[in-house]
Amino acid sequence: MVMFNITEVRQNASKIISHALETKEPIVLLQRSKPVAYIIEAKAFEEIQKKAKKVEQYEKIEMAKDTLKRLAKLRGEMKPQPDSTPLIRQLREGEGRNE
Repeated sequence: MVMFNITEVRQNASKIISHALETKEPIVLLQRSKPVAYIIEAKAFEEIQKKAKKVEQYEKIEMAKDTLKRLAKLRGEMKPQPDSTPLIRQLREGEGRNE
């Protein structure tokens, strides 16, 4: 990987970009000896973006699968509840009232 400082980029931008296109290697831009940016071929950047989207979709699918597994586990742990219809009928018809 080739490194250039900002001053070199200002003076030789077209040569540096040509180098990136010819070698297909990223170029590191330095400012005060620290990396601040990369110059990469547009096609390489587009491939990175596609891969990042695929990873994001995969992560969403995995989260959904995990959520469904947790819901299934909770559903299995739930105790069956008695049917409340007879109780409601008794209350509506007045049975069970203290008259």
